[in-house]
This record gives sequence, C-alpha cells and structure tokens, in this order.
Amino acid sequence: MTDITLNNLLPVRVSGSGIDDTTFVGIDFGTSTTVISIATHSNATSEFIVRSLPIVQELEDGRTHTSEKIPTVIAYLKTLGRNKIIVGQGAAELKHNHSFKLGRNIWYSFKTALGTDAGALYYNCEIENETLKLRNPKDALKLFVRFLKSRVEDYIKNNNLAPHTQYAFSIPASFEANQRKELLDALAQNGIPVARQALIDEPNAAFISYLQESFSDKSPLKVPDHRNVNVMVFDFGAGTCDVSILEIGNGLKGTYSKNLSISKYYEIGGDDIDKYLALEFLLPQLAKQNNLSLTDFRKGEIKKDILPLLLKTAEQLKITICEKANLKHQNHTLPSHALALNDESVGYDINIGIPRLGTLTLSKPSLSYSQFAEAMKYFCSDASESQPQKYEYIKSFKSIFTPIRSAIKKASLEHEDIDYVLFIGGSSKNPYVRATIKEHFPESEILVPGDLQTHVSKGAAIHSLVFNGYRKNLIQPITSEPILILTREGTVTLMPAGTEVPSEITKIEDLEVAEDNQEIIELPIFIGNTRKMLFNFKLYMPENKTLRKGTPVKVMAEISSDKVLGLRAFIEGIEMIAEPLAPFSNAEKTTEEREVLIAEKQFNLQAERNGGRPTKDGFEALYRAYKNAGLDLQAAQTLEEMNDLFPETSNLNQIGVLFSSAGDRVKALEYYKKAHEANPSNVTVAFNLALQYKLSDASKFQDMLEKVLQLDPNDPEALLEKGRLQNKRSADSGRDLIETAFNIYKKKFDNNSLSEWEYSWFASTASELGKNDMAMIIRESQPKHKAAGLWNEKNLTKIKSNEGLIKIQ
Repeated sequence: MTDITLNNLLPVRVSGSGIDDTTFVGIDFGTSTTVISIATHSNATSEFIVRSLPIVQELEDGRTHTSEKIPTVIAYLKTLGRNKIIVGQGAAELKHNHSFKLGRNIWYSFKTALGTDAGALYYNCEIENETLKLRNPKDALKLFVRFLKSRVEDYIKNNNLAPHTQYAFSIPASFEANQRKELLDALAQNGIPVARQALIDEPNAAFISYLQESFSDKSPLKVPDHRNVNVMVFDFGAGTCDVSILEIGNGLKGTYSKNLSISKYYEIGGDDIDKYLALEFLLPQLAKQNNLSLTDFRKGEIKKDILPLLLKTAEQLKITICEKANLKHQNHTLPSHALALNDESVGYDINIGIPRLGTLTLSKPSLSYSQFAEAMKYFCSDASESQPQKYEYIKSFKSIFTPIRSAIKKASLEHEDIDYVLFIGGSSKNPYVRATIKEHFPESEILVPGDLQTHVSKGAAIHSLVFNGYRKNLIQPITSEPILILTREGTVTLMPAGTEVPSEITKIEDLEVAEDNQEIIELPIFIGNTRKMLFNFKLYMPENKTLRKGTPVKVMAEISSDKVLGLRAFIEGIEMIAEPLAPFSNAEKTTEEREVLIAEKQFNLQAERNGGRPTKDGFEALYRAYKNAGLDLQAAQTLEEMNDLFPETSNLNQIGVLFSSAGDRVKALEYYKKAHEANPSNVTVAFNLALQYKLSDASKFQDMLEKVLQLDPNDPEALLEKGRLQNKRSADSGRDLIETAFNIYKKKFDNNSLSEWEYSWFASTASELGKNDMAMIIRESQPKHKAAGLWNEKNLTKIKSNEGLIKIQ
C-alpha cells in the first residue's frame, strides 16, 4: 500500500524560483461565501502550511466584522442614508431587508449568472457613480474581486509577507468556457496576473486540501500496489453541485492523479433548498395567517416582495434542523427524530409590504422535521434525470443524483467502483444528503473534512504554490463536455469530453462553403448538444467579396489551461474577422426558450434606457415571447404587471384568457369579470366569462350564454355550447345549433380567414358532429409559431466527407 500525499504527487526533486519571495494566494469564489487562503512549502520538512485569512468586513452601521468567511454580497447603503458600497457580512445582513432589492441596491448570486448575455440585468441600479454602475453580473464580479484584492494586499502588508503575489481561484469544474472567461476578464481588469493557470476546479482543490489535512492528521489515504482507486468528490455549495471522479494510482513515474470525469453544469445548490422550503411551507403559512389563498399572490409579488424576505428564515430553519439532526448522526445514518412531526420555529415575525395587498405578517414561521425530510426526498430522488417543474415562475429544481449520474456515466464506472466519497461545500453539512449518498454508495469510504467551507480555498492556495512555484499540476484537469460545431449535416466534434487541458491544437479541415455568393459564414459552437450554445462564431467577408460553393473552411481550436476555448477560422488561407456572440444562458435551452431570453434581454435594456422603469414595448415583446413559448402563466403575469404600470393599455380579457390556459380559474374569473364590467357589450368577453362559469356555476353559465346570443345570435362558440347543453337534456336536440356553428367556421376556413384561436373551436365542433377526419385536417392546418433562431441555416458550412477528424454526432 502506498500513502497518497501531496509530496508523493510531486516529482522527487522540486525547485522553483521565487518561492521564498512570493505569497501564494488561493481564493474559493463561492456563490454565497468566499474564502481566501495562503500557502507555503518547506523543502526541508516537505510540509505544506496553509491558513485561511481573517478578513475585515464593514457592517451597515460602520462597525467591522472579521471572519475567514466572506459572504459574496455587495450592497449600496443610500437607502440607509450613507453614500457607500460595502462588501461581505454587512451586505449579507441586508439581503432580506425589505428596503434592499436585488439589482437595485444589493447584489448576490452573481457567480451562477456569469457567462450569459441578459443585457442590463440590473437595469434599476441606483448607484449614482457611473464608473461603478453595476449593470450585470460581470460588473458585480469586478467590484467584488477589487474588494478581495484590497483585503489580500492589506493582510500581506500588515503581516510583513512577501509583496509579490500569485493567485489561484477555485470555481466549479463544470463551469463552461464563457463563464471562465468572464472571471478571467475580471481578474485581469483588477491587475491580478492571469498569464498562466489562474483557475482550478473546486473538486480538485478540495482533494488537494484533503490530502494535506489527512497527512497532517497522520491518516493518509492509501492506494493498493495492484490497482488504482477512484475518488468521487461531491461538491455541494449554495449555487452549484459539482461531481468529479479522480483516479489515483502508481505508474512508472510514481504516484499519479488525474480526472476521469466531471459532471455537466447544473444549477443546484443549498439556495434551491431554501427556495423550496419558502415556497412549499412558509408561503402557505403566510397566506393562511392573513386569510388569503395562494392564488391571491402574483408571480411578481412572490418573486420580488415575498420570497426574498422568506429565504433567510427558510435557511435558518434548514440549518437548525440539520445541526440538531447532526448531533445524533452516526455512521452517516439519520437518527429517528430527523423524520419526526415536531417542528422548529423562529422567535420573530416577518412583515412583508405588498403595494396591492398592504403589509402582511408571518408570525413565528416554523418547519417540522418531517416536512424537511419530505423536501429532501425531492432533492435526493434517484428516479429520473430531472425533477418535474414545481413552480412555473422559477427554474425547475434538480436532484443531487443528476450530476452524480452524469459523472459516473462519463467515467464508465459503476457505483461499486467508487472507493472514496469526499464531501465538500457548505450544503454537504446536510445530514439528509450525506445519508442518501451513503445509502447509494454502501461500499465506499466516506471522507468529511474538518471545515467544509474553508477547505477548498486551502487547496486553491496549494495549487497556486505548486503551479506557480514548481510549474507542476498535481491533478491533470479535463473538459467536462464535448464541444461541437453545427453544420448543415449535423454536429462535428471539435473537442471530445475528457480532453486534457491545456489541450493540443485541433484542426477541422473537412468543412466547406455550402452555397455560392455567401457573405457570412456561421459556426455555432455548442457544449454537449445543440440545446446548450456556447457562442455563434460569425465570419464576415471583406467588402464587395463573396464566397464560392465548395471553398474550404479550416477551423483551429485549443483549450487553455484555464479551460477557455480559443477558436480561429481560415478561408483560402486568410484568417477571418470573427464576431463571437455570447449565449443567453448556461443551461440547455430550446429555440423557444432562447427566444424568451432574447426578449428578457431587450426588456432589461429598454428599462435601463428608460431610467430603470420598464417600458410598454418591453412588456409587450416579453408577453409575446412567453406566449409563443407556451408559458401562459408568465405571459399572464407579464400583462398583469403591464396593466398595473400602464392601465391605459388594459387588456383584461387577454389576461383572463392566459390565466385560464395556465389552469388558474380563480384569476381568470377575476379578470373576465373586470373586462365584462368595463365593456358589457363585447361578445368575446361575455362568452369567456360564460365559459369560466361552466365548471363552477351552471345557472350563471346558461344566463351568460343567453346574453352572448342576445349580443350576437350568430356567435359560433355560444351556439356550440348551447347545442351541447341541449344535447345533454335530449339527444340531438342541439344538433341544429352545432351545425350552424360548423357552417360559420367552415366558411371562414374555406376563405382562409379563421383566427388562430378559432381552429381548436372549429375542430371541436366537427368532432361534436362526428366529423372526426375533418377535425384532424383542421388541427393539422392550424398555424404553428416558428421561433427565431440564433443562427441562419443558410450561413452554415457543409461537410466534404466523413473521413479523418470529422465525427458526426
């Protein structure tokens, strides 16, 4: 058996210039918490000495707080009468203050939004200094990095450390190239050297740190002489869940370590658990205590007014339950009281101001252990690839087994092949999570570091020292997903998953221009599949020059040591001017979902240009995008918000239609009544109100139908419904009415003048008369919305052959 130690992974002889006159810094840049550490190494004793730095952070009242843990939060104190920006603990304490709104005067969770192009996401930022304006997550990151650098420099100066500094930042292993590039840009703009590998995958940093910790505790990990061992690093933080599998073994050059696989990028973290608890348990408590129903709340009110103020309490209840369950937590098995009916409560009230509803109070919110266990079943389900959509107005939650399955599958391993499971990240303190994973990996040894939250930064500091000082990578990093180019025939693999980085240069030489007289060539680049776009690489021809069909297009690509993709393209030997268009999301998206993101971006940009106030045009475009994507609830609530701000554009009937389509009959009825009161002679509104009564009040339904037919005796929808009513009383007694409705629709259908919504009514009328073949023809004839793409099919290249490096997915 061989001990797995950092020194075993280093060459027999190591030397580096500038080791003694350099301070090596490692920063674990977390979604909720950031930690800074420094590392030194003694050649004499072969010891690594690592310590996390106590960082001074200003509070809202001017006092200071010192801690190794820095909340990744920025706040602007104008609303408190101070023209000052603070970072860290003081800002974090304001996250759930009703005077602070995300994007306006407080910024957090910007890590997971890096790499996306949502325009001025923070369009209502109230910072008056234009040079400090935070328009998007990248701006927030630059300001946050500036704060970190200043605190590092203060510590070095106050403790007489070497002024020359080398940095390493730990980030999720599944961070894509666009996310990494934005972080590197922020570092460069703050004067942090990024000439070589400045980034390290969090699971790798965690494993490095654990090797140091286990060596210091005289309990190093072991690798048998006859085989390799596999370590699964489970990194569960506030915003991401990263799973990495490493192989450790003995080779010809001694002990080695390398990545076998990295899970895909998934946004799942402890923050999602907090959101689930707030929405599933605390929101109903708020409604009940204030004599309201859940349908009384609007999407915007839940997202902007209610949820932010419930999250802190949800997190507090989660931590309390986990800590008490941990007290009797043995051998990673849950104690019986972790499933009990008794609850935990906080001893305070939450006051929530909603302009439309006034001030609501949630008194002493509580959560039972059984409710928390129920929530954790949702996040710990191993049943499917993804969990069902729970709430339409926020992203769907993922199971922790989604990234686990991804990593194990890509490593070509089974559960029983995992020798060690290393827990990392603040959310891995959750005993319900650890018990579930232990149950699924019963033969694996469970490893839990002493401090799950400072652990990764220490590994980053060691990496900074070893890489910058000794020019050595302790663990060979790899890419998590294949990188693909889209052509007319399909996708071509540019870089396969598991490519070691930095990579060699890959050349793709079997592409060619597809048509004569093309002025633009588009090379859409994807991660994993065509639902997840990295960027669209556009090649523009010089002025007055076009391309001939069959002209070769050569693509060269490489991945830097920081996993940033470099791409070059040549046509007829000339390197082309390229415009890389950033993606709108890091997650997989359909074309319709991308269209929504484009509309959301434009909405943000227009609101920014309008002084932080959304525009009517922005609302209308966003509503149409939601509607076309089938997101009826979001479309309804967007029109509802527009109606509040621009009542002169009132479209009460359409709001009712969308709420009805989304299954919210209570809200639909509310808006149909308002629309009918505003315009009692409108036939469409009167019929929609009648239809809303159909399932709840038969008498009102019949009365409203008669009113509709009084307004318009030839309204086909009312004729159909009245015919159906008569058929229920006496077979075929309403057939004449339905035949009349059919003929009205048929005339419009033959003249190609049916409205889009009338197709379904016409098809139903045909079915009611037994004309099922006709009903099928009508449904197939209904116009389909075609979403705008992010690339033009005509500008794609084609493949000359399937030989050589080309591989069609």
